Amino acid sequence: MIKTMPLNDRLTHHLRLGLSHLPVRAWRLSLAPLDTVVTVPMLRGVWGSALHDLSEPLYQVLFEGLTPNAPGYLLRPSSSAPHDSFSFDFLLFGPLDARGESLVWSAWDLALQRGLGPHRQPTRLLQVQPLAWDGSPLRPSRCHPGFSLHPLPWPTRLDRPCRLIFPTPLRLLREKKLIAAPTLADLTIAALRRFQSQAPGAAQASFENRHRWLELAREVPALPFVGRPCDLVRYSARQQSEIELRGVVGQLTLPQGPGPLQELLLAATWLSLGKGTVQGMGTLLVEGEPALL
Repeated sequence: MIKTMPLNDRLTHHLRLGLSHLPVRAWRLSLAPLDTVVTVPMLRGVWGSALHDLSEPLYQVLFEGLTPNAPGYLLRPSSSAPHDSFSFDFLLFGPLDARGESLVWSAWDLALQRGLGPHRQPTRLLQVQPLAWDGSPLRPSRCHPGFSLHPLPWPTRLDRPCRLIFPTPLRLLREKKLIAAPTLADLTIAALRRFQSQAPGAAQASFENRHRWLELAREVPALPFVGRPCDLVRYSARQQSEIELRGVVGQLTLPQGPGPLQELLLAATWLSLGKGTVQGMGTLLVEGEPALL
């Protein structure tokens, strides 16, 4: 007689298997001080242009990704920076050979030498700090062994209240309209989509069971989303105009913890959620809720 795992166990098994095969390398990069306003979309543009000039095939790999509109990198602003310096996180998903990694860093050097801002002010990387699986800094280096998105420990006790915080605009759409007050179910589907975009083969079983994931999300107690509108404006070289990306910032409180969504939500803290993630949108932080502890 063939024994089968209960559905919840199978969901967890498929998720863990897929996450364990998704390598992530993350750095915190700090720029030398300069007299211009720096933004993540600006950095994405100059780095992408330099990478395209150095290696169009690698540019296609990282900017187009494994699936359409799923780039193999992510940029997001960081609150931790040396004095008077702009700091941001740079993430690479999936494998990359030594030559590819060398070209990635050469592109950063070239982009910053060309300069930032309207007057193209040159700058350099003041610090290159690899990040560990828990976000803590490692010894400064451009080399990074990487880590997998499973296993990752939940930052608080699993049965205690926590907050899912979005400090940068979260852009989730339903029928082409912005979701102004996302629910835990909305975040769950968005996390599954991001997982599938970065590991389409490994995530297939999880995404095929997304309706069951939705049921699990609706069973986890959650308070209504508390937040406000927050938009991001970026310049599109292709369209020769500024584009406004509407989103929301805020938090969702889980009074009894994440339940069975623990590992999916932890993966989302690295993958980010929603549209525009490569430009710093949809960053997710998980914190304990002091008022409820």
